[in-house]
Amino acid sequence: MNLRHHLLSLLVFLALGLSLYLGEICNHQWDWSHSGRNQLHPRSIALLNHLDAPLRITVFMPDHPVQRAGIRELLDKYQQQYPAMKTAFVDPSQHPQQARELGIQHTPQLLVEYKGRHELIPQANEQLLTRAISRLSLDNRGWIASLQGHGEASLLGQHNFDLGTFGKLLQDKGYKVIDLNLNDTGQIPDNIDLLVLAAPASAYSEQESHVLQNWLNQGGALLWLADGNIPTPLANDLGVEFLPGTVVDAAAADLGIDSPTVAVARAVQGAPLAADLRTPVLMPGARALQAKSDAWHPVPVLQTGPRSWNETGGLKGSISRDPQAGEQRGPLNLALALMLKSKSSNSPRILVAGDSDFLSNSVLGNGANRDFGLAAIHWLTGNDSLVDIPPFTPPDQQLRWGPAGNALVAAVFLFALPLLFSITGLFLIWRRRRR
Repeated sequence: MNLRHHLLSLLVFLALGLSLYLGEICNHQWDWSHSGRNQLHPRSIALLNHLDAPLRITVFMPDHPVQRAGIRELLDKYQQQYPAMKTAFVDPSQHPQQARELGIQHTPQLLVEYKGRHELIPQANEQLLTRAISRLSLDNRGWIASLQGHGEASLLGQHNFDLGTFGKLLQDKGYKVIDLNLNDTGQIPDNIDLLVLAAPASAYSEQESHVLQNWLNQGGALLWLADGNIPTPLANDLGVEFLPGTVVDAAAADLGIDSPTVAVARAVQGAPLAADLRTPVLMPGARALQAKSDAWHPVPVLQTGPRSWNETGGLKGSISRDPQAGEQRGPLNLALALMLKSKSSNSPRILVAGDSDFLSNSVLGNGANRDFGLAAIHWLTGNDSLVDIPPFTPPDQQLRWGPAGNALVAAVFLFALPLLFSITGLFLIWRRRRR
């Protein structure tokens, strides 16, 4: 009897050990959910299969085990498909210098690194993470030229008003950035994918305006940061008008900003390139704009709130809106995307913003300025839709009732259950009294 007992115990331990061993060497999962939500989207898997270098993801968030577990579950799905991916969790309070250098302003944020390039995403979900990996996987994103010769802000400049920090960020992400003087070249090279026109101090010549016009007619992309002198031929061609004065915004005080001339611009729901913005773009000294054209279709991208207006008077002391002076109450457009109404194969993409300072070296780190600038460049260069995972709510997580179902549930909880409890209580009282 003892021998049989020992043999049975041995068999149990052997079976247990074999199960543990098989569990260690076999890494296969079955997802029987309706939408396959326990595994990555097929587009994410296809993207990971094309990677050919180590991928590293660093999660910046406090040491909260429950919150970290949810993000780790997502990252484990990627790691199962791409074992060369490394992950790490960093508490920003324990590494403040690193957090400041990367511009970590809230948590969680994910730093995605691939082939010497990196990108920060504001939250952990498959849509944003796959999109970031897709953008970083591009070896050559294209050439971006910032126009020069009229005192414009430069993507290579180091002055406070220049855009050099933003230009360096673009270079880190695979873009080629140069300065371009139309007076020297007389034309725009064929390899340029995007022109940046940022705050010219003087007017463009007729010849330069003609070159810009031809560029747009041939399907060229343009980012126009409309500070300083306004090229009238370009504005007329695009049908863009600027409201007089400077935008003031009382919402700036809610963010602890002393100056009312810092406009708090938020993404317009459903607008291109702004879908991922969770915080406002802060635009100091901005101009409000509007567009009306037979050829161009304007789409508002950034707008102020209702407590803003275009102030045409002095900006010192007590100020208030004066409708008689043409000062309009918000929401005001601060950025417009322009696309041709007649679709064609070489349809240009244009983004006009009423400010250049928000991308300057001194202001880039504020609010969502950096994120919006990157989104604008990706959209203008056609890199916004390389891999796009649409948000999806699985049918087995949705509860949909018709009017009859809603009425039945209301009747059960509002009438039937209270009546049942009342009858049960009265019955118990009656039964106790009979005893």
